Amino acid sequence: MLKSLLILTLCSQLLMSEEIVVIGDKAFPKDELTVQEIRAIFLDKKPVYVGEHKALVMNYEFNHPLRSCFEKNILQKSQRSLERYWRKAYYQGKQPPKIIKSTAMLLGYLENVRPSIGYSDANTTLNKKLKILYRGVCQ
Repeated sequence: MLKSLLILTLCSQLLMSEEIVVIGDKAFPKDELTVQEIRAIFLDKKPVYVGEHKALVMNYEFNHPLRSCFEKNILQKSQRSLERYWRKAYYQGKQPPKIIKSTAMLLGYLENVRPSIGYSDANTTLNKKLKILYRGVCQ
């Protein structure tokens, strides 16, 4: 009985898991990124440059479900700890990611601003002008 309950719980968690992808424009200097590299980029600890141009880093609004997933599973930080981080980082000259409202807005920036990076759910239709840099799962 306990085994079947455990199996049922695990299966339901797998079904509820959503895949998240970190995407960049076609000219993004790397073809894939590690979680550590993504953290460094999104926390402005290791900005990405192409020539003299710093990559535009994009994040969803605070109440967006993908943002919660990204912060929990990729950045491994709570919203509160990120707020504290950015308050401190501001005085060191660091800038938080640009806030976007929708996937359409994200894709628009990715297609028109080089270099740029953001994230979306894996079901988003991506065109050939974009690169998938990382695949992860929301839990």
